[in-house]
Amino acid sequence: MPDHSPGHLQGATVAATGASGNVGTALLRRLTAPGSGVAEVRGLARRMPPQVPPYDGVRWFAADLGEPGSEPVLAELLDGADAVVHLAWALQPGREPERLRRVNVDGTDRVVRAALAAGVRQVLHMSSIGAYAAGAVGQRVTEDWPTTGIPSSQYSRDKSEAEQVVRALVEPFSSTVLSIARPTLVLQPQAASEIGRYFLGPLLFGASRLLPGAVARVLPVPLPQVALSFVHPDDVADGLERILDRRAPGPFNLAAEPVLDADRIAAALGTRRVPVPAFALRPALQAAFVAHLVPTEPGWLDLGTSLPAQDTTRARRLLDWAPFHRSDEVLPQFVAALGAGTGAPGPLLRPADGPELDPAGDPANAPGPRAN
Repeated sequence: MPDHSPGHLQGATVAATGASGNVGTALLRRLTAPGSGVAEVRGLARRMPPQVPPYDGVRWFAADLGEPGSEPVLAELLDGADAVVHLAWALQPGREPERLRRVNVDGTDRVVRAALAAGVRQVLHMSSIGAYAAGAVGQRVTEDWPTTGIPSSQYSRDKSEAEQVVRALVEPFSSTVLSIARPTLVLQPQAASEIGRYFLGPLLFGASRLLPGAVARVLPVPLPQVALSFVHPDDVADGLERILDRRAPGPFNLAAEPVLDADRIAAALGTRRVPVPAFALRPALQAAFVAHLVPTEPGWLDLGTSLPAQDTTRARRLLDWAPFHRSDEVLPQFVAALGAGTGAPGPLLRPADGPELDPAGDPANAPGPRAN
């Protein structure tokens, strides 16, 4: 049986994929902080981040996990590592699902196989609420809820399949602890513009910033019936650090309170809601997607209206984890930053400083933005 007592980060070497992204940056802030006890932090990214804190305290490796050429880089990244945190994930291009799958599912397979070959003692896989099967709106589920995903959502299908890959590879190895984090929607003001571009596209993102704040607040928002929670990446990183320090096995839901229904989401945004059923919104989103007005495929709407809420009792009990940021504070802060253009350009999600590198370290234009 693995030792669950705290202290496994003392003197440890920790590797993280997707380390320059939204959650990755928050985790690096914790692992490179004085007093963390971590001996060495290694990061894998497709683009090299700027040499500023927290990135300057990390030993960096460059690779695109969607390519077989990443395997030698992964072997070097994980050689002698005590734990690996797999955060890397591709959100776009949504119109090329097989390309996304190569990064998200095949890339996960490569990371885990390399970790097992290197004898890494703990694999911490970043999954998502998106891996869960559909549930009633507002229904709270624990970690034993089926992780079969929402079939019409590319993101959900990939998250579900990636979890299956990780379990199939790691569970036969009794010497390796498998941990899985399943956060809800992760938002922070510093990444607002980049996330806005991912989901709105340049046209709608630009138009959204042209609306004065006072006008935007009085415009009603068409929303279907939903129940969503939001969590700050600093709180997710706190959970990840606790999982590593305690070498805690199994899955953990990470979500902040309160869960917001559609009316409370509108209230948090300082506006009012116009109730619209999802089946009426989906054709409009599909048309906008086909017309290349937005990069967001309609499966994201299916995901938002089908997922249950999360019960975080396990994380609170086994990790002593409690989020500092409230869900109804994270959302309006993020939206305010989105309107102000906060986070563009910057190192989060898509570093602006430094070249994009291929696995050999040469400048290259690898396709598609990445995020965690």
